Amino acid sequence: MPALTVSALLTAGAAHAQTVRPLAEGLPAGALLTLETHGAAPAFKRFFGVADRLLSSTDLGEDGGSMLGVAQAVLGDSLGREGIAGVFSVQGRKGAFEPALLAVTRSGPLTDELLGELLPEKPGARVGRYTFSRVDGMFAGASNGLVYVSSDKALLMAYLGRLSGKAAPTLASSAPYAAAQRAAGTQELGVYANFSAAAKVIRSQLAQVMLPRLLSPVVDALDTLGQFAGGLTTTAGGWTTASAQVVNQAGKDRPLARILLDTTDFGVQNVIPASAEAVQAAACHPDTGAYLGRWLTRVDLLEPFGFLTDSQLASHLEQAGRYLGHECVQVTLAGGLKAGLNQEDPLASLATSVSYQRVTDRAAADAHLPEYARSVNEALDGLRGTVKSLAKSGMDALMDDAMADVDPRALMLGAGMAGASQGLDESLKGLKMVYAFRGEYLITAFSQEALDAALEGGPVLADDAAFRAAGLSMQGSAGWSYQPNPADLTAQDLAGMLPRELSGDRALSGMFAGAMTGAADLINRFDGTTSQRSVSGNVIIGKASVRYRW
Repeated sequence: MPALTVSALLTAGAAHAQTVRPLAEGLPAGALLTLETHGAAPAFKRFFGVADRLLSSTDLGEDGGSMLGVAQAVLGDSLGREGIAGVFSVQGRKGAFEPALLAVTRSGPLTDELLGELLPEKPGARVGRYTFSRVDGMFAGASNGLVYVSSDKALLMAYLGRLSGKAAPTLASSAPYAAAQRAAGTQELGVYANFSAAAKVIRSQLAQVMLPRLLSPVVDALDTLGQFAGGLTTTAGGWTTASAQVVNQAGKDRPLARILLDTTDFGVQNVIPASAEAVQAAACHPDTGAYLGRWLTRVDLLEPFGFLTDSQLASHLEQAGRYLGHECVQVTLAGGLKAGLNQEDPLASLATSVSYQRVTDRAAADAHLPEYARSVNEALDGLRGTVKSLAKSGMDALMDDAMADVDPRALMLGAGMAGASQGLDESLKGLKMVYAFRGEYLITAFSQEALDAALEGGPVLADDAAFRAAGLSMQGSAGWSYQPNPADLTAQDLAGMLPRELSGDRALSGMFAGAMTGAADLINRFDGTTSQRSVSGNVIIGKASVRYRW
């Protein structure tokens, strides 16, 4: 398809999307989940451009580029205009609620032409001005510039009835959907989730199998999450995201609601090294430790290695909540990005990872932390022994079978397991919980190297010009993140992600060379990101900006 034709379709689709009523105004109320597009043709154009550039670095460039062009044209003519796929709750057998799919998209000439070959010439049913047929177990149709498909006939008919003028509640006018979407705003690519409605469906299903009490804490937590809406919109310089979570304060999990809506004044930027490669900061309510401890207690017996029991982690988290709170920050120090690419040592990134938490009672921290660290480290040692024992049992059984059947593949697998077990044991051997204080903050790491790097003197993040230019609010904030423009990666850096067998084989590594070069180019176009979360009443608002050179 000529580039001019594709561009014209995308432009027409974007313009058309601005002049019609949103699809949500016709959909039934009660969606559990929706995936939505609104004038997304520019986003598709940019994403397909990225994919085309990656394919061009491989042997698939010419053929793959042609296929991408067709796919871009089709999507631009349909979802590029507007589309929505939703999971709705419908009444099933015995009165229980069940999930059902309903998806709708606007269509242009290209989409209509393609669908003409897929849908039956004679429709099977009609609702007002709209027709549909049964197609491979689904119900689908195309009428009046819309394409629609559903797994439930009654749900589809309810939708088509609304389009034909029947008065009935719609998704757009439902309070949960409207509140979340109004706070988040319209995005090119969006998602909506009604956790409270999903909890209702789950309760209905659990009642059929007589398990409502056993899993009620999970359902209560889900109900308290309320509703979430968010998405992203591409720009010439990258993309932005916006989200809103409407917390259900009437939910039964009151501690969770308090934790979600917590805010604080951040000061941790005054102790984090300016060279940090990534920072994730969150306001953490003092009840967070006790809350997590209760959940760990519920799953303690299900954990196969005994780490939770041996470390008494739940108890220690509850005790830590008495002297920690308000600021919880995870930091990747300098060198962390490349360390995470080391296939030979999957835990290498721990040497550049530390956490910061504000201390509210230093005397209580000094009294508790030595026992906390000792307990965790002893449990880690016990975990090494457990892993060794399990690996040995598995290898012994495999080798016995291999010797009995004289199976060389099993012998090779057993040798591979032995090597992997040894590598994992070496990685676990280096794990040790260590900690120190800097100002009002507790710094925790599982590598002495990481802790030493965090304690080194030097410029701090608060004094960094790029960080100050980001304009993040540190007062009354629910959280924020900051990642400066990272150092460029090379194809050789990415090759470290490959297993040793591949990276050591010249023929195979040659096959991956082009792909690694293309992948490095895509990654190096990322120039950093910032995000901010705030709270207004029972609504958590999130905003983020990602800098990317398309």
